[in-house]
Amino acid sequence: MGDTLRVGLIGCGNVVSYGHRPALLTLEDVELVALADVTEARRKIGQEWFGLPDDALYSSHTDVLARADVDAVVITVPQRFRRAIVLDAVAAGKHILSEKPLATTPAVAAELIAAVENAGLTLGMVHNYHFFPEYRQIKDLITARTVGDLRVLTLHYLGVIDNPGAAEYQSDWRHTLAAGGGVLMDMIHAVYLAEWLFGAPAQQVMAFVDAPTYAARQPVIEDLALLQLAYPTGYATIQMGWGQGVGGIDASGSAGHLRLRYNAYQTSGFNQPAELYSVRDWQRTDHWLDNLPTHMDNIGRSFTQLWADFRDAIREQRPTIAPGQAGQRALEVALAGYLSGVTGQVITLPLPTDHPVYQRGIEGMTQVEAWSGSKTRAAGLFGLRDV
Repeated sequence: MGDTLRVGLIGCGNVVSYGHRPALLTLEDVELVALADVTEARRKIGQEWFGLPDDALYSSHTDVLARADVDAVVITVPQRFRRAIVLDAVAAGKHILSEKPLATTPAVAAELIAAVENAGLTLGMVHNYHFFPEYRQIKDLITARTVGDLRVLTLHYLGVIDNPGAAEYQSDWRHTLAAGGGVLMDMIHAVYLAEWLFGAPAQQVMAFVDAPTYAARQPVIEDLALLQLAYPTGYATIQMGWGQGVGGIDASGSAGHLRLRYNAYQTSGFNQPAELYSVRDWQRTDHWLDNLPTHMDNIGRSFTQLWADFRDAIREQRPTIAPGQAGQRALEVALAGYLSGVTGQVITLPLPTDHPVYQRGIEGMTQVEAWSGSKTRAAGLFGLRDV
């Protein structure tokens, strides 16, 4: 790689418009040189966004990988298609930035991570919420022991907006089994943030998983997931749902607590913060976030910072802020939540490598013994409707 990181984009969905596009157009030493998408309409949209010539547009990812002037690729296709693309990228000697989740099964995620490591390449996950200013400040407050030892973390994500996918491809693909899960898999940001704030992987998961919002549609994936997670030093609760529920963050420690809320009472990722404050000895201290950009500009800035970290990780031969292993751990937490919802049991992590859910993801749910009172089973999710 020379002074400029030359990038090939594989997949040109909606996430490119508000995330990768501003990053790739902002960083002077990162340049998009080629683009692949299976739909001509999305290729033309990408061409307009990035000002690419006709000979930089391809229908197949293999043509992008064949270009000698591509140093790295960013993979934004639906997760069920990522395995072949990652393995082809490794064979071509390209560094990889992948949208989340890395795969639909931990077995495939582990396979891809090993392939990248054996080739001496860099694999980074698009865990861009690490760069939201409110989460950076919460991380700093916890590290500074503003609330003492962190004991209980609650991430309220009950107001997730159910944005469709690109109409030119398949607008409802996130509502199919091919997505690997529903709202929790879609907004897996909360899972990796909880690990980051505690500074250690989760050890246990207990969950309730249901689909009350879309019950009339006979859904195959969840629209509500309520998780409780155990960490070495504390506990987290993730409340996740498509709809108009509670948003924000609460963190309780040994010496106080802190609270984050968003404008218009919305959920993280869909609006700007309205307030962030801590309470110690029953006295409130406001921690205002200065110079906040607009909501969409903030998302674009988080992607720009993520891309800068990816670029620097390649140059410095170090892991990114979210390497592939972080992506696999987040995937296993989400799947363990689904497994708990089906079995009614507390699930320990990491999952055994011979477990059907480790090997097959949500498709493995039909191979485990479902609890008779399971809300997940009653809703007919994850292929359980016909079992």
